[in-house]
Amino acid sequence: MSDYHDFDAADRPPPAPSGGEWREAEPLPPGETAVLDLPRLADALPKLGVVLWLERRAWRAAPPRAAIGAHGVLLFDHPALAVLGRCTNVAAHTAVTPQGPREWLCFRDGAGEALGKLFLLPDTDYLAWDEMAAASRLAPPSPVPQRWHAHGAFLRGALARLGGGWRARLLTFDVKRLPWLRTLGARPPLRISLLGLELARAIARAEGAELISPLHSA
Repeated sequence: MSDYHDFDAADRPPPAPSGGEWREAEPLPPGETAVLDLPRLADALPKLGVVLWLERRAWRAAPPRAAIGAHGVLLFDHPALAVLGRCTNVAAHTAVTPQGPREWLCFRDGAGEALGKLFLLPDTDYLAWDEMAAASRLAPPSPVPQRWHAHGAFLRGALARLGGGWRARLLTFDVKRLPWLRTLGARPPLRISLLGLELARAIARAEGAELISPLHSA
């Protein structure tokens, strides 16, 4: 799968200015967490196109279906997104795998537990991804990322089967806006490349996640 050289962040052009929508901020070092700004994230997600979303299965308290902040209420109009209501921090990560470089965001709660992960795919809009990372004060991936280890992936898969585990879904996002109210929704993509589908399956295997068919993603 030699096409994965396109994933290298160093080969990508810098993100274009977005007309002042994002305020410039000093990025954090790769892997450092930033406070999660849900309204800003909700505005950014629909621009990404197709991504792979992983959510932790609800094996303790059910996650909330809405988040209340200084900018109003954000409703989650898809059950897979409800875990975001419990997340307080987000960090950017990258790794070198047998399939090539891999890039994702990890969303954690106040105790540091990972509840959601958002993976870049060949079908994702790279410039929108970089704008989202910059707006969240997340640095682009390191040019010398930490290498992927097969035994680590196997251990994650084993732990996932013993614990709450993960579900993986191919999604595109949408936002509806009303005064003091936003609704963040998601749906299966209308189309995805064969390369993107193969990578999504590889990521799901490595994360020990159950990949939900787009035909049953509600």
